[in-house]
Amino acid sequence: MLPIYLEMKRCAENGIRGVLGTIIRTEGSTYQKEGSKCFWAEDGKLTGLLSGGCVEGDLAEHAREVLNHFSCKTLVYDFRDKGDDLWGLGLGCNGSIDIFLEPFDPVHLRESTERSLEIYQKADIYETSLATIVEAETPSLIGKKWMVKNNSSDPVKSGLHSVTYEKEKVLVFTDTITPTPRLTLFGAGPDAVPLANGAKQLNWHVSVIDHRPSFVNKQNFPEADQLLCIPKGKWPKLELESRSFVVIMTHHFDQDLLLLEQILETDVPYIGVLGPNKRTYQLMDRLGREFHEECLSRLYSPIGLDIGSQTPEEIALSILAEMVMVHRGKGSGKPLHVMKETSFTKYLHKKVGELAF
Repeated sequence: MLPIYLEMKRCAENGIRGVLGTIIRTEGSTYQKEGSKCFWAEDGKLTGLLSGGCVEGDLAEHAREVLNHFSCKTLVYDFRDKGDDLWGLGLGCNGSIDIFLEPFDPVHLRESTERSLEIYQKADIYETSLATIVEAETPSLIGKKWMVKNNSSDPVKSGLHSVTYEKEKVLVFTDTITPTPRLTLFGAGPDAVPLANGAKQLNWHVSVIDHRPSFVNKQNFPEADQLLCIPKGKWPKLELESRSFVVIMTHHFDQDLLLLEQILETDVPYIGVLGPNKRTYQLMDRLGREFHEECLSRLYSPIGLDIGSQTPEEIALSILAEMVMVHRGKGSGKPLHVMKETSFTKYLHKKVGELAF
């Protein structure tokens, strides 16, 4: 959500109008699911995708209509059966999506613009549920939104819900927004560069920390959000919490020891230590204390998924894949085609059988 918020902020600061599109319903096979967003700016810039780039051109035409009428609109794209042929796109997605478009106009709709910016800024701080009225008999109610901080014991369910608002039955879409993950790299060596770059490609917040000024600088890490140069043996003034991901790659044993001891006391869900198991065992032994199983379950070493990585770029890819898996809270790291007997594998087996004859 951060790239879209930053784009909305850019438009607000420059008086540029735009349209926010959100998928509010899907059926069948679709490129994106409910809650996925894109933002179309009137100067032509598109941030985010709701399909594989197939419906975005059509969306732009409807976006202009939304801006001209200062009103929201729901679009339905159905590619099931003959629907794909009717659209002439040849997608073969076999699904349908409903997209809710709402105007973003810092000049004529200043109040709603400021409200949207406030909501999405807060949503990047803590996980929240956003409720938006997408259908109502009273047109002025459509597009109204409010934000509710999630209760872990009773989270708000995403999707479409029929509720009563101001004594009127309305259709509301609720959407859980997860704050941007924050990656902190302890170590600014050459192997940290592709990792930082890859995390920025995922739109994560990236901090790089090292004791060497010649390493931790904008020349080496031009896209990093934060660069800190601290003396060796010191712990930086840094807040690490539940959305933080940490990779220790200083290549200095005593420095890694100091960092690991401090980080294990935090709520960081992912603590990656670069290097072989033997070295990590030595670090843990030097700490000379017992750790709870929950604490150790957050420690990843060797770091990354086994994809046969050799180059720094490939190693970075394997690390990023593992962090995304932890961030999403699902996934096994196994190839999708061997996870279960899918219709495609059945199709392949059938073809192999036909070739045998």
